[in-house]
Amino acid sequence: RITEAETEVQCIDDEISKLKLQKEAKLVEIVSLQDILSPIRRVPLEILSEIFESACVQDDEDGVFLSVRRAMRCALVITAVCSAWRKVALATPRIWSM
Repeated sequence: RITEAETEVQCIDDEISKLKLQKEAKLVEIVSLQDILSPIRRVPLEILSEIFESACVQDDEDGVFLSVRRAMRCALVITAVCSAWRKVALATPRIWSM
């Protein structure tokens, strides 16, 4: 009876190992699919920060700086897109120092 239980435990351990390998393969697949679906994820954080600065701190057509209110709204909208953008925006002091 003990041998039978040990054999069953070994079968379960083997199945767990197999499932862990399948899980890892699926996680790799998910990451590659996310990159395909969202190319913005491949943009380096420094470049994303520059883009945010350009959007929030740039001059308008007349050469007049954006109003503080509009620039702040721009920064807040960026932080609401996703957690990754929020982290980058919060780490970009220039868009908050109007």
